[in-house]
Amino acid sequence: MTSHQGTGRVIAVLLLVASLAAMAEVAASRAVTSTLAPPRPSSWEVGLEVAYAALARGDVLAAQHAYLIALSGARGERSLRGVVRAAEGLAALGDDAGVAEALEMAGRLRAADTDPGTLARLQALREHRDASAALPSAERPTR
Repeated sequence: MTSHQGTGRVIAVLLLVASLAAMAEVAASRAVTSTLAPPRPSSWEVGLEVAYAALARGDVLAAQHAYLIALSGARGERSLRGVVRAAEGLAALGDDAGVAEALEMAGRLRAADTDPGTLARLQALREHRDASAALPSAERPTR
């Protein structure tokens, strides 16, 4: 056997080993990705879903409670988006105290979030609160 034949066989064996290793890696990654669980919604998203369901069946108190739970979850997860969405729900129910609490939380979280849509919704909530506060109490909408 010449040195060229020996080198060719070594190269062939190395290519075979590399091919097998690549196929094993692909098979392993497919097995891992197929067993991953789907992403779970955050606690505040679940709270909002509960609130929407309560509103759909006409249970305003349960909806308000669920919005407050969503607000607490959003605060715990440091989610400005969640705080704003819960505050919007509370505002729709006329819960001025809940909205005030949410706006206070949002003020602490604002620096961490730069999403323009969320920041615009936060500003709209503040403007709504300020406009309602400017009305005499007899003219304030009750819900």
